[in-house]
Amino acid sequence: MTCNRRIATVALLAGLGAAGARAQQVTKFVTGSAPGGGTDVLTRLLAEQMGHVLGRTIIVENKPGASYNIAADFVAKSAPDGQTALVTFNVHPIAGALHPQLPFDPVTSFQAVGMVATTPYALVATPSLPGANLKEVLTLAKSQNRSLSFASIGIGTPQHLMLERLKQQTGVDIRMAHYKTASVGQTDVAAGHVDFTLSTIAFCEPLVRAGRMKVLAVTSPQRLPQMPDAPTIDELGYRGFVTDGWYAMLLPARTPAATVKLYNDALNRVLADPAVLQKFKAANLVATPGTPEVLERQMREDAAMWKKVITEQGIKPE
Repeated sequence: MTCNRRIATVALLAGLGAAGARAQQVTKFVTGSAPGGGTDVLTRLLAEQMGHVLGRTIIVENKPGASYNIAADFVAKSAPDGQTALVTFNVHPIAGALHPQLPFDPVTSFQAVGMVATTPYALVATPSLPGANLKEVLTLAKSQNRSLSFASIGIGTPQHLMLERLKQQTGVDIRMAHYKTASVGQTDVAAGHVDFTLSTIAFCEPLVRAGRMKVLAVTSPQRLPQMPDAPTIDELGYRGFVTDGWYAMLLPARTPAATVKLYNDALNRVLADPAVLQKFKAANLVATPGTPEVLERQMREDAAMWKKVITEQGIKPE
């Protein structure tokens, strides 16, 4: 261990002691992703690296299902003692607008730790689907009066809301195929059982490189160097789509400020580590170190935005 690393670790552990070492020990990172999913991979990386910084072993607990709400509910109901954290993504703020009777509030039931990373999405399809890009696919489907199928992990997810926006803007009949995990849905797209889906770049790129899926469009503001032939959503004339997905870390509400600071400090140290940044680059993630306040503002803005979309389009939970 380098001198600087040793000093940083000692300082963090001293802070733990000041806040009540035993009560503040972090032991579990919870994710709503199934093992092997994009959020799961990121959660395991954070658990390993933050464990080094904090000088302890952090385990990962997967609680998939209900559009990530099972995991969120578990953490919201956990003791605010720093032992349980949630690693989630931009599906999280949608839940309150779609499910007003949830036993937790996506914003007020949690204490923001910090943003982790951002990533663009890609619309990917089975190779046999007619059309070279999203606009051609939708134009052909409409001219042939043909329905399309779209794999999603549930009502109210970014995938589903993108689907609803496409239907509204194009008039094409697009039907959602529900999956418990994104990996199963993506496998069915690759196999030709479902027409297309929305995926993070890191998640879909191996199948795209293998020729098992094709990219119809990307949601980034500019074309991506690893997918240079894929047009952006804006290029194709579609408006109102989220350009980036984001990942974040949360603690239960009422977690002491000292514990939140320790978490944020440890997270930001990890996000500045060159080895971690190299892994992020390979996964097409952009590290986003910052303060808890930045994440809290993002969640509140997203919650208001998605509530407007859900209300205007009359989207109801199943």
